[in-house]
Amino acid sequence: MPESWYVQACRTWLQVLDEAVALHGDRELFVYKDRHVTYAEFDRLSSDLAKGLIEIGVKPKDVVAIWMTNSLDWVVCQFAIYKTGAILLPIYSYYREAELDHAIRQAGVKTLIMSDNFLGKIDAVGIFTGLVPEAETVAAAEFGSERFPTLESVIVVDETRPLPSRFHYDAVMEAGRSSKHDEELLRRQMRISPFDVMNIMYTSGTTGFPKGGMSMHVTNLSTVIHWSAIAELTPDDTILCHVPLFTNLGALYVACLAIYNGSRVIITEQFDAANSLRLIETEKVTYIPGTPSVFRLLLDHEDIAKTDLSSVRGGHVAGAPLTEKAMTEIIEVLGCREVMQAWGLSECGGLSTVTSKHDTLERRLKTVGKPLPNARVKIVDTETGQDAPTGQPGEIYLHDVHPGSCVGAGYYGMPEQTAKTINAEGFFKTGDTGYFDEEGYLYLSGRVDDMFTVGGFNIYPAEIENQIDQIEGISEAYVVSMEDRRLGRVPVAWVMLDATASLTEGEIISLCKSKLSSQKVPRRVFFYQPGELPMTAGGKIKKKDLTLLTEKLVAEISLQPQGA
Repeated sequence: MPESWYVQACRTWLQVLDEAVALHGDRELFVYKDRHVTYAEFDRLSSDLAKGLIEIGVKPKDVVAIWMTNSLDWVVCQFAIYKTGAILLPIYSYYREAELDHAIRQAGVKTLIMSDNFLGKIDAVGIFTGLVPEAETVAAAEFGSERFPTLESVIVVDETRPLPSRFHYDAVMEAGRSSKHDEELLRRQMRISPFDVMNIMYTSGTTGFPKGGMSMHVTNLSTVIHWSAIAELTPDDTILCHVPLFTNLGALYVACLAIYNGSRVIITEQFDAANSLRLIETEKVTYIPGTPSVFRLLLDHEDIAKTDLSSVRGGHVAGAPLTEKAMTEIIEVLGCREVMQAWGLSECGGLSTVTSKHDTLERRLKTVGKPLPNARVKIVDTETGQDAPTGQPGEIYLHDVHPGSCVGAGYYGMPEQTAKTINAEGFFKTGDTGYFDEEGYLYLSGRVDDMFTVGGFNIYPAEIENQIDQIEGISEAYVVSMEDRRLGRVPVAWVMLDATASLTEGEIISLCKSKLSSQKVPRRVFFYQPGELPMTAGGKIKKKDLTLLTEKLVAEISLQPQGA
């Protein structure tokens, strides 16, 4: 017999929403600026938009993309797409012509829902019409694109610049308010399977163009069920959504997580540390999700000392490894006493291991916890391909405990990449490296492609970063490698100092020598300020770009005349 949690997971997110509306219909679900929407109102809005999408021709299995910054309309579009039986493709709002071109082509987008601009600064319509000039002259009913042959319709929200080829969001919503497509909408929802793909989540694209990981209802629900139990979320919780909704963290582990638990969500248009701190106090936020960089900016903001954080009880950190120092400050300064550190991939339900408040402080500081009940996790030696013994680093592999409970459906439109990533036994090769201790806790050590060899020894940057971060006066550190004639590659550290610190390169290297073996000691240290390093929108450092930047900088320094 399947376990009870798997029975619950073999549903769709539409069934979860129906249940939430039945239980919490009159309770507030989303707050965005001055808009307040209850569970029942959100269900109605998403149904009206779904019927409007049906009216303009959206079909089951179509790929419908959202290209917007955070808003209430974003999550309305998200669930409207699910209700039509179509597949959601969130497009990062920072995408420009090349990335947008790739996303629409690669995913075969049929309908694009977009803002006319982002944050009043970026002309999104201008970027789109730069790719599709005919969009400025062709009527919506006759729209077609030679560049994007699959693209059939464009919907623009908050239009300030006329675009003849577009359908206006409000008009699509109004068309859906009639009962014309009520029966069709019901039929479609009844036909959606828990094993249907609901999202195409692009990887964060730290190298080259991203790949679209296909997430199924059952996979995402399997993870959210266990995550919710560990986090002990309830209808009394208020979650702060200051992370991008176009990421798995925002769309699944804020919006969907809240709906599953009957919680309330405060949405911000973008992340701003001062605004987040203000909302934590005024809205009595109890639960804060974020990447390490989000939490770092909150902790470093001058307003934190005068903000009432007493409502905060917990949160979760995901998207990149977290240092011990940052985890300690999140617990002690922000008041996230029940904060959980997690690890996983958007292609595999988002999260596969997690710490909990029941773990010792040391475990919560140093590990990403134990595997969730829906995930089978093992470590494989990258050289031999055999299972690595306890304590030995290797590549992390994932597998389902029950069909669809962990591993997604592969990469959209990329069968060869899918075959390379999911082996014949059904294991998903994550590309992340780590090791288990004897009690089954997972320690991360970096990425397979981040690892480098110094004089024959494998070096994992995360280990060095953790040691550097513990040095008094250092706020954050990243490690990459540079060429060395004798040893092949050697470590280089990029360091951000606390506001009052005055450490020098030589002092940091000297302190590292007292903590690390000689192969792991950085040969150079460069200093940076917030926002100066190449990062993805999801808050991950682009290590490949940082390595190139390092090599360029080192080359420039070597060319300078002696004494310059």
